[in-house]
Amino acid sequence: MVIQRLEMCIALVKLAMEFFMAVVEAIGIVIQRNGTAAPLANHHYIAPVPFVGFLP
Repeated sequence: MVIQRLEMCIALVKLAMEFFMAVVEAIGIVIQRNGTAAPLANHHYIAPVPFVGFLP
């Protein structure tokens, strides 16, 4: 029974990591499409940080 729970936990962690990597990749694509030349011209530009997390 303990082995099954560990296997299920490992599978859920793998699924969560795949989801997290997909979200990070999507955010990277959005940032690339918006262009990076404009923020570099303004030294006081603060990039918004998207909330990436899980609610309890």
